[in-house]
Parts: sequence; C-alpha cells; structure tokens
Amino acid sequence: MVNKNAPASLANLHLIYVSDVERSTDLYRELFNVEPVFSSPRYVAFPTSESGNALFALWSGGAIPDPEIQRYSEIGIMLKTNDDVNIKFETLKENPSLSIVKEPYDEVFGRTFVVRDPDGHLIRISPLD
Repeated sequence: MVNKNAPASLANLHLIYVSDVERSTDLYRELFNVEPVFSSPRYVAFPTSESGNALFALWSGGAIPDPEIQRYSEIGIMLKTNDDVNIKFETLKENPSLSIVKEPYDEVFGRTFVVRDPDGHLIRISPLD
C-alpha cells in the first residue's frame, strides 16, 4: 500500500561493481558522452538526466565482478534515432574494452545492438521508446 504522506522513494542510483574504476570511467565516459559529476579513487558517478536527479555509478570497493557469469539485466543507452544507433555502433565496434554480443539488428522498438564491458555487464544501445 502506498503511504501518501511519505516522500517518494524513486530509484535514482544505478550502481555497478567494476574491477578497474579508471578503465571503466574511460569506457563509460565514451559510451555516455558525458563527464562524471563525482570522482573518487573507488567510486565515480555519471549523470543520467539533464536534471541530475539520478546517477549511474561505478564502484570498485565491493566484490570483484566475474565477467564469465551470465547477466540477466542490461544497462540501456537510448539514442534519438535508428541512425544514431548505427553511428554509435561504428564508433564502438573497435573499442578494445568492449566485446560485441549482438551486432545491430531490428527489433520491435527499433535498431539495437548489445556489447559487454570488461566486467561482463551487458550494454544495450537502442532508440528512444
């Protein structure tokens, strides 16, 4: 039951464990095309919206992720158009920190592809819904 008197508790932080925060910072800076809003030796946070009300963070102070373990969730990056998705693929396909899981293909929501970062996190690039 929703307590109408309590403040909203919206999800406003997506945090992933990484084995090398500097490498991951460089990678996600390129993926997001934005600079972090906070940086420390083990924790780096990126804005996920213009308002800055939500963050995507990298954390190397927790358990070391095993890149071989199957992931059942994805980090989503939504671009404006299908053409933007194709352009992003061309800029990322040679990145040595990424492995291609699925090359660009058409899905019900538009053009999409999936890559994996060095820690095994899946990243889906697609157009805005």
